[in-house]
Amino acid sequence: MSFQTRNQPFQNTLYASVAAPRATFRQRVVLTFVLWRQRVDMRRRLAEMDARSLRDAGISPAAAAYESGKPFWTRMGSLR
Repeated sequence: MSFQTRNQPFQNTLYASVAAPRATFRQRVVLTFVLWRQRVDMRRRLAEMDARSLRDAGISPAAAAYESGKPFWTRMGSLR
């Protein structure tokens, strides 16, 4: 029996007892706006990329055009 398998049950119970504090309404609103702004920036940069850069990143131009056309409140999808 290794050290990791011998101590594994204790690690699972340690993390289960720690509760994260819930964010306030104001914090959730601010985080939502930050997330939306990041999506706007990512989609704008994706739309500005040329075909060579997209190919280097493994992203098809059609997927980039589709993703950059989405509104900011929708999640980023898979680009591959």
